[in-house]
Amino acid sequence: MAKKSKRTIPALMYQYQGPQRNVGFVLSPLYIQESVEVEMEDMLFIYNEDFDYIRPALDRAFPLIDPRTGEEMKALDPCWENPIMKDVWAEILSALDQQVVAEPELRNFLNQFIAWVRNHLQLADGIEVIGNL
Repeated sequence: MAKKSKRTIPALMYQYQGPQRNVGFVLSPLYIQESVEVEMEDMLFIYNEDFDYIRPALDRAFPLIDPRTGEEMKALDPCWENPIMKDVWAEILSALDQQVVAEPELRNFLNQFIAWVRNHLQLADGIEVIGNL
């Protein structure tokens, strides 16, 4: 009997070299009205060390209003869920697109991240950033 392959969340890496599934952030398509079950394959994991290259653009978007609860989110919470709506992501991605980067590998990492977010925003209301710090 063939062994069923274990489903995992794909990881996007730039320079991280430590143990697998260490500290980092999971990004997941966000659906507000619909009850859509997001598959693990549609999520993205980024190690904390690599997320540091994306985080400044996210930090500048705060404070935000949580679209589910209406509560103010003062800053990105590295230990919890951060639902971010599509219109905010447009600003974040624009900032990442315009970021001057000397290293081709870093530009490639940022471009892959931008492409992943844009692809999922075609159907989703936003992207949720879930930290496990």
